[in-house]
Amino acid sequence: MFSKYSYRYFTFLAIATICEIGIFSAFLSGASAQTFEPPTSNPAPTSTIGGGRRGSDGQCLKDRTIQPRNDKNKKLLEQQLIPLLPPNKFGLTVSSNPTFFAYVPKTSAIAVEFTLENHQGKGIARKRLSLTSTPQIVNVQFEKTPLEIGKDYKWLISVVCETGDPEDAFSEGIIRRIQPETTLLRKLEKASALERVNIYAKFGIWHEAIADLANLRLSQPNNTDLKASWQTLLKSSSLEPIANVSLKN
Repeated sequence: MFSKYSYRYFTFLAIATICEIGIFSAFLSGASAQTFEPPTSNPAPTSTIGGGRRGSDGQCLKDRTIQPRNDKNKKLLEQQLIPLLPPNKFGLTVSSNPTFFAYVPKTSAIAVEFTLENHQGKGIARKRLSLTSTPQIVNVQFEKTPLEIGKDYKWLISVVCETGDPEDAFSEGIIRRIQPETTLLRKLEKASALERVNIYAKFGIWHEAIADLANLRLSQPNNTDLKASWQTLLKSSSLEPIANVSLKN
């Protein structure tokens, strides 16, 4: 027969086991989260960035509520034209031809246009995407315009109301290509696809983190773990209100 001391012992053991399982589960959950950590060794550029409107006569009549990203107005974030970037609108990349992502709110515009400028403010690449449905997260690559290491580039996203140059809302951000650290490369060597996303995020490499995770989501649209990781990544950069918007392949 069990004594009252034996009963207390096994009760204590059961409680300890349950707590341990809970802590372990929480650890696993936390380990899979892709939280972006801003880099400390690469300071943000001093260039002015923001957004606005290119003209007053060419606006899509239904789009007058669309505004460039304004982090002070988070309640209306879903109505803003947003380059997917951290709050300081600056992202690092280790790629010569990175992918650029942007959120386009509900609009009657016929297209959206990405423009890449060098450090002198000269446009060096441009790409236009037709819009079939919005809101949507779109992306482009400038395959024929490699980025130089250590240089800052400005990129702009504009909505196009009719054929011709974009004249409505636009928003912008800055990208810098860096030489990857040896520690980063070693960690990436044996990492799985999702682990690579987490590594990039921890090292503050925004463009590879979001691009790799977006590719995983597009290849496995019903994967709930990837959906949760995507939401966590965007939430860590104050983009949570648009985390459930569909991605365009």
